[in-house]
Amino acid sequence: MRKILSLAFLITTVAFLGSGCIRRVKVAERLPVQSDISTEDLLRRINSYSEIKAFSAQTSIYVRNYFTGKSNKADDYPSATGILRLRRPENILMRVTFIGARVADMVTDGREFKVAIYRPESKRQFVYGSNLKGIDRLDRDELDQQKDERIKEAGGLINMRPQHITDAFLIPPVVPDNGIAIFREEVPREETLIEPGKKKRLVLRTYYVIYVLERKEGGQFELRRKYWFDRTSEGTPLARQQTYENGVGRLGSDITYEKWRRVPGLNLQWPERITVDRLYDGYKLEIELEKNSIEVNGELPDRVFDLKNTEGLPEINLDAPRKAAAPPEKKPNVPVR
Repeated sequence: MRKILSLAFLITTVAFLGSGCIRRVKVAERLPVQSDISTEDLLRRINSYSEIKAFSAQTSIYVRNYFTGKSNKADDYPSATGILRLRRPENILMRVTFIGARVADMVTDGREFKVAIYRPESKRQFVYGSNLKGIDRLDRDELDQQKDERIKEAGGLINMRPQHITDAFLIPPVVPDNGIAIFREEVPREETLIEPGKKKRLVLRTYYVIYVLERKEGGQFELRRKYWFDRTSEGTPLARQQTYENGVGRLGSDITYEKWRRVPGLNLQWPERITVDRLYDGYKLEIELEKNSIEVNGELPDRVFDLKNTEGLPEINLDAPRKAAAPPEKKPNVPVR
């Protein structure tokens, strides 16, 4: 009897599915994937970038300021040319020019950073502070409460730190040990594919994702980084890196890599376009490298990373706004004679 009921249910189901209730819908096109890669090989790819000790290139730079836009709009700045110099462990120089005029210089030695803003004239300033003090960054509400109009006008750019760029270019090695745990996942994502001369289409792209967790006091683990490898592109390149901070899983940098090319003299590839998106800090930075200008492991002396306020620009100490002002000194009550 049970078999007869099961057969009757199956026949009814098939009849229902075969009726006019079915409609065919369009779904994302699944892109074919490359050959399988082990977790160990993916880690070796990440760690291979430690071979890059110094890096130089001419660049085109695009900046988006989330904090100065109105409502759900942001401000996009005109593209500018630049020079980028990086040296491990944390040295960086970035120089930005627009229509032949110097706009800004940024340097760091890993402990302090300095930014000289030369143009526009109304925003000329010399900004400096600590790389490591995340507390000195300002969110949008805090920015609105600032009394210094120069800080308000700078918007999210006041939160730009050189280590946000070194994180993207000088990718740190991952070494699993008692304090570092590694997990791996295969993730399909629907994306819109835009190709020159073709209609855009919805595709399903597959990624390997490496999770890096760090053990904290008490034994719990905190998410620190994610590395996304594109299984649908030749060579399964690193397509995205995400960094996390504050111990609560908040996304710090969302870094994407595009247009990979082989690095002369090294057994690795390097992207020509790198985007650093710092949504919570209020800005996005897109850097496109001129491929013929890329130099890896060249000589970069210390003086390259020195920046002084030679033009006497108004100075802003970003460590200062959060420091509580000292209470006024009380004068002793002296009787009037």
